[in-house]
Amino acid sequence: MFQLGVHALISIIIYLITIGLSFQIMKSVRIENIIRKNKVFEAQLFLIFVAIALGFLVGNFFITLIDTSMQLSNFF
Repeated sequence: MFQLGVHALISIIIYLITIGLSFQIMKSVRIENIIRKNKVFEAQLFLIFVAIALGFLVGNFFITLIDTSMQLSNFF
């Protein structure tokens, strides 16, 4: 049971870090050319959703990589 709690805590931390990093990266992208004028709220909401999606995908990759590498010990 304790291992499941630790795994869940590590997963949450990884997701929060990757979402934060992807949000910082997305702030540097110029999307003014794509979004219509006077749609600032929609543009900010779009950036947040893209950052969450990208952070989730990257976080899921790292969590899967860690889980898979831990299972390699069963191979030997």
